[in-house]
Amino acid sequence: MRQRHEAETNELHQKQQQEIARLRKAVARLKDLTTKYRQSEVIQKALFKISELASSVTDMEQFYQSVHAIIGDLMVAKNFFICLHDQVEDTVRFVYFVDEYDDIPSLKAIPAELLGKGLTGYVMRTGKPFLYDEEIFNRLRDSGEIRDLGAAPVDWLGVPLHSDSRVIGAMVVQSYTEDVRYSEADKELFMFVSQHIVNALERVRQREMMQEEIAHQTAKLRQINDDLKSEISERERAQQLSTVLFAISEVTNTSDSIQSFYQQLHRQIGQLINNDNFFVALLDDERKYLEFPYYVDAFDNNLQKKRPLARGMTEYVIRHKKPVFIDADMYQTLVSLGEVEDATSYYGTQPTQWLGSPLLVDDEVIGVLSVQTYTGEVAYKQDDLELLNFVSQHVAVAIERRRNAEEVRRVNAYLERKVAERTEELVNEIERRKKVEEKLFYDAHHDALTGLPNRSMFTERLQQTLKHKRRYPHHNFAVLFVDLDRFKDINDTLGHSAGDEFLLEASRRIGECIRDNDTVARLGGDEFVILLDMIRHVDDAKDIASRVIEKMKQPFVFGESEHYSGASVGIAECKSRNDSAERLLRDADAAMYQAKSMGRGCYVVFDESIHKDLVASLNRETELRHAQFDQDFVLQKFNVFELNKNKAVAQELLLRWQRDDSLLPADRFLAIAEKTGMTMALDQWMLTRCCELLAEDESTLPVYVSISAKHLFKLADVKALQEIIVSSGVAPERLILEFSETELNDNSKRQLSCLRQLADFGVGLALNEFGRSAGALQYILNYPFTHVKLDPRFVADIATSQRAQTMVRNVVHLCRDLGIEIAAAGIDLADQQKALLHNGVNLGQGILFGEPEQVKSLSQQQPTRAQSAGTA
Repeated sequence: MRQRHEAETNELHQKQQQEIARLRKAVARLKDLTTKYRQSEVIQKALFKISELASSVTDMEQFYQSVHAIIGDLMVAKNFFICLHDQVEDTVRFVYFVDEYDDIPSLKAIPAELLGKGLTGYVMRTGKPFLYDEEIFNRLRDSGEIRDLGAAPVDWLGVPLHSDSRVIGAMVVQSYTEDVRYSEADKELFMFVSQHIVNALERVRQREMMQEEIAHQTAKLRQINDDLKSEISERERAQQLSTVLFAISEVTNTSDSIQSFYQQLHRQIGQLINNDNFFVALLDDERKYLEFPYYVDAFDNNLQKKRPLARGMTEYVIRHKKPVFIDADMYQTLVSLGEVEDATSYYGTQPTQWLGSPLLVDDEVIGVLSVQTYTGEVAYKQDDLELLNFVSQHVAVAIERRRNAEEVRRVNAYLERKVAERTEELVNEIERRKKVEEKLFYDAHHDALTGLPNRSMFTERLQQTLKHKRRYPHHNFAVLFVDLDRFKDINDTLGHSAGDEFLLEASRRIGECIRDNDTVARLGGDEFVILLDMIRHVDDAKDIASRVIEKMKQPFVFGESEHYSGASVGIAECKSRNDSAERLLRDADAAMYQAKSMGRGCYVVFDESIHKDLVASLNRETELRHAQFDQDFVLQKFNVFELNKNKAVAQELLLRWQRDDSLLPADRFLAIAEKTGMTMALDQWMLTRCCELLAEDESTLPVYVSISAKHLFKLADVKALQEIIVSSGVAPERLILEFSETELNDNSKRQLSCLRQLADFGVGLALNEFGRSAGALQYILNYPFTHVKLDPRFVADIATSQRAQTMVRNVVHLCRDLGIEIAAAGIDLADQQKALLHNGVNLGQGILFGEPEQVKSLSQQQPTRAQSAGTA
């Protein structure tokens, strides 16, 4: 019994501790709300003082001193000044100036142009507040927007003084010590207060003008009497306004509920302007709907409590974040501009005049305060709009305070709900963990993008199939290695998102080609592998491979464009019960690379000759990795002749690899160089050598240099080529950079941008191997090529094929009209030269004009070990 009593005591004690913790959090929140309330109260008192200045000050100096004192209550303002702009004379006068270091400026007017180069002039010129930031200040000073005037402050804050959408001056506070700094909150507060100061200043000015007018008309007693009555009326109006504003401030702080606040607000505003038709509109949390928590309307008693955002007058105020006065003419103007929709029952009865002011919290519109009239008996003025705008600030503060209270209640309810949810989670924890483990196992064995088995799962299934093969030797199976063509082009051109869509579609198509008992997996990138289980003969694997290839030839649609790919397939058949998973994957991979080297879009069944070729390729790759540019690579020169005169007009330098006693042409090792990442380094070395040759002899003919299109994917790589040419001192016009048609992509904006940069640099651009692909004309029309070289295989048929001659003539005419120089490559026979001349081609190169010559440079003084090699 005693233990039970102790347990109940402990439980009671724990509940008390929890309740104390909850109350402490509530107290902290209340303190925070109290702080915000006090800040709001200080601001409201300051605004009230500013409002009183218009009726209490006796002269302008007293007004400015009072403004200084009010600003000093809101922020540190030891250094403070106000300047006003005279638009007629275009001068600026410092009407009030207090500074610790700078002298008081002359009270005489200063030309606005002179002051416009300082920070104060910058604020008045742009009409925007400016909080000093050293980086922005230095940038503006360096650009000539501003310059230093006066002692350099540690911090500086200035705001424009706006009146009727024009800047009439500026108000500035500044600090010369590090312990006094201004923030974005100070800027917003300073800007907010400045508008009310402008309103008070305008009223003081108006009163002074009125007094001057009274003094000027002393001879006219009746006029004096009228002016005195007008002044009395104005004072009564000001007194009434002050009383109402004070009452609104009290309502903001003392109302018991938001509905009570709306009712008292409606009653107070009614003392200043007609508000028989009045409503408050608020945006919902998602900013998709308008809610009307309070409305009074003489015509529309059934106003919707909530409606979606549309194009009404209320939405116009929300979009522009400023108060607006809309009468019949203004309404028709807004309708014609498309800013608001024409009157419909959706928005209620159309008023004759409508005033709306935004409810702003932290510069974000949360709703609109509005009054309207339906008859000509009631007419609003611009002053009414200003009053409504002033009142809306207090309304926004009250609504925000109410929302904070609601947030506290919501958080408490949320915490209670979370306790209940946590209790339920504990009950279901075992089941949840089981699902997590299942998902982790799935993720570890499947590709994240396609959902296909990954390498790990595929290897497990392959191992199981090998075990089955050992028990049942007559059961045959094969492994297919599938590599997708042009995936990198699609990925680089259209982006990774399109690349992912391409892989998903490819995996779906491959899945359609196999049986239910087969397995397709993604190893990574664009590589897929298929396990064909229980096949009768290797021909079954060939049929599947053919099916995959045909599927991948079909176009891939992305948006409104079509793209084409393809597939290369390698087949490895399990030949013995002692085969291994590593051997099957390796051989299928090797067969796939053999298929790619045969022109892609085909399949190859692995045999031992492929393995030997693979070993030889690896040996060649190793030798290439150890090759030295200046020792193991040489350049050979082919002259480009004017065909009708057999006169050399240019030269082309071709790269050769000096290996043992032979020179290997580029097409024998560039694929390996690309695999090892040496392609771009080789191109840069060859371009450097070409520039050296041109620099040694200024009479050297222009040089064609074949460059990989890999340089056209990054502007940094293009700049590297330009730096090589610039550092050599060779004129860019003496170089013609060749890019193979087969390496270009007609959808690559990056390639086009890089080519245009090279063209602007001044080098010639040649489209090499023209005629190999279907998109050749696209490159001539849209790319900045200055030269075109016909492909040797295209030239080979020129003497015997009428169709080839027709094609050449059309290309020649097109190039001639576009200002592109055309040449032919691979001219081996005189008949070919004659046919080319007959069809308009005047430039060419080939064995017909002689074997290539080896080129030596300063870094290659030793004689070469071989003197000839095949053409490029």
